[in-house]
Parts: sequence; C-alpha cells; structure tokens
Amino acid sequence: MLTATYVILSLSAEQKKERQFISRLLQTVQSIRRRPQEMDPATIEYQLRQLTTFAEARHQRKVEACLMPAVCAAARATDRNCDALIRDLESLSRHGSATLNAVNKCLRRAMRRSASQCQFLCRTIDLYCHNLLKRLDREEQELLPLAQKVISSAEWFEIGRELLAQEDSGAANQPSLRPRHAATYAGRPVDIRI
Repeated sequence: MLTATYVILSLSAEQKKERQFISRLLQTVQSIRRRPQEMDPATIEYQLRQLTTFAEARHQRKVEACLMPAVCAAARATDRNCDALIRDLESLSRHGSATLNAVNKCLRRAMRRSASQCQFLCRTIDLYCHNLLKRLDREEQELLPLAQKVISSAEWFEIGRELLAQEDSGAANQPSLRPRHAATYAGRPVDIRI
C-alpha cells in the first residue's frame, strides 16, 4: 500500500505543478488581452513550450503508459467498467493535441502580424489550458479513485517501479523546467518559474 501512496502522491504533485504552469500562462494571456499591442510572442511561446513539455510528457509517460492500462486490466478483472472514462480521457487528450496544434499555428501568425492575431491566439490558448484542466480534474476525481479501488498491491508495486525508472532516465535526459534567462512582457520581467 505504501507504493500506491507513493504513486498517487507523485501524480498529484505533478498535477499541482501542471496547474501552476497553466495558471501562469492564463495570467499572461489575460495581460495580453488588456494590452495586445505589447504582446511578446517569444514569451508566450516559451511559456507554452514549458507547459506542453511538462504536461504532455507527464501524461503520456505516467498516466497513459502506466496507470491507465493497469486500471483497465484491474477493472475488467473485477467486472468494473471503466471504458467510458478511458474514452473520455483519450478524447480530451486528442482534443488537447488538436488545440495545441492550432495554438502553435496562431502563435506563428501572431509573430508575423503581431496584434491582429492576438485575440484569436488568446482564445485558443484558453481552450488548450481549460482542456488540460478538465483532463486533470477527470484524472483526479475519477481515474485515481478508481485506480485505488481496483489495482492490487503487486500491480501498484509494478507501476511504482516503472515510474521510478522513468524518473531516473528522465532526470538524465530532460532539460530543466526552470528558465535559463528572464522572460519579459511589455519590457518588464515576468516570473514564469514554478
């Protein structure tokens, strides 16, 4: 049971960090909406890249690769149906990827045309962030409680082992999520660290 607690706490801590990334990005978007002429596409691109690198890597490596398959197998073994939840989470992931592609296209246009694409870019980033928040909510409120009910201690141990192995290899391969230089918005420093 200690391993299950470790896995749940690890996922919860990363979800909290992801929410902080989202909050900072949404604050930047709100500032841009108030003063679109002062938009710095490089700052937005940097914050967006930091969020997506962290959020998508966490989700793909830990939730999709480790937790969801274990939940599905354990739920089926105990005659619990999790197919609707899994489909919804996968749909949110696909929608998030499509929205992220749209954000990146808007960002490239905003870099060329500046303020003319600003409002559309802000709306698209809002959609992406709210999609991530919805996915996080579903994971926290439905997937993790279901996992706690249906996954055995031996399976939790295996999930914990996989997560630790990923963290060990990820620490060596992942660039730091802290900025190397100060980002600016409208000529003023912006704190985008977690």
